[in-house]
Amino acid sequence: MNVMAWEHLSEPDLTGRTVVMTGASDGLGREAALQLARWGADLVLPVRTRLKGEAVAARIRRETGRPHSVELTALDLADLSSVREGAAQIVQAVGERGIDLLISVAGTVSRHREETADGFELMTGVNALAPLLLTELLLPHVRERVVVVASGAHTVGRIDLDDPHFRRGGWSLRAGYGRSKLVTMLWGLELAERLRSGRTGVDLQLVHPGWVLTNLQNATGSPRLDRVVTEVTRPIAMPAEQGAASVLFAATQPLPPGSYIGPDGPGGLRGRPTFLRRSADALDRDLARDVTTWARAEIGLSEGASELDL
Repeated sequence: MNVMAWEHLSEPDLTGRTVVMTGASDGLGREAALQLARWGADLVLPVRTRLKGEAVAARIRRETGRPHSVELTALDLADLSSVREGAAQIVQAVGERGIDLLISVAGTVSRHREETADGFELMTGVNALAPLLLTELLLPHVRERVVVVASGAHTVGRIDLDDPHFRRGGWSLRAGYGRSKLVTMLWGLELAERLRSGRTGVDLQLVHPGWVLTNLQNATGSPRLDRVVTEVTRPIAMPAEQGAASVLFAATQPLPPGSYIGPDGPGGLRGRPTFLRRSADALDRDLARDVTTWARAEIGLSEGASELDL
């Protein structure tokens, strides 16, 4: 079966194309990276945990028979200084060839309210603000497409720019995760329009991977309970290889700019990649402008700037 589950889709040839992707050391990001490499892509993988990254890189080299098909760089999305340093390393790694595809998969779930090194609520910082900064830093080097993994959880997210990091209360895993993904959907909407109106030749695609069996669902704090949750949800959730399909579809298929891609099954939980509907808030262009302006200020990007000094 075709890896994207649509039998009429031929496998893309990515020979000579450079892909930068976060989140490749585990879960659906790892499976997406493996498949992109099988299709011939040269990968630059920013990773937080070097040991896990090395294991994935070794498997890619072994399966593709191309010893120079993957390069690792260091990057921690919970620390904006690391994002800036990581972006500089990526630019150095890709050199004059630039970046054909920039894919942001990495994310986190927290069972308690935590903060990043910069004082952001952890999920908003890691899932939304850091990917925005990385995208803006690397955008001048991207030639074709930006793919950003969001989530259907954006539909339960609510924006409060007076207390965006829940410092005055109201935090829950559901509220924090939903907000982080709605912020992602909104800055993605704004950036997709900016790229389109600027006629840059680069487009942006948003992805909901569906319900996937990955480490993200292991957030109970109890290894025993995590195992129970995994077994109970196994009949419903997709394996990581299947969950990667929407990311691969969004990365390689001809799509309208700014599309939102995810599984075609009930509730977008599982199935084949297709076009999804997003919430009314995620389509609110005024809200997208306000949230993007706030987010750019949080990460230290001046209005209208597309990159920082590296």
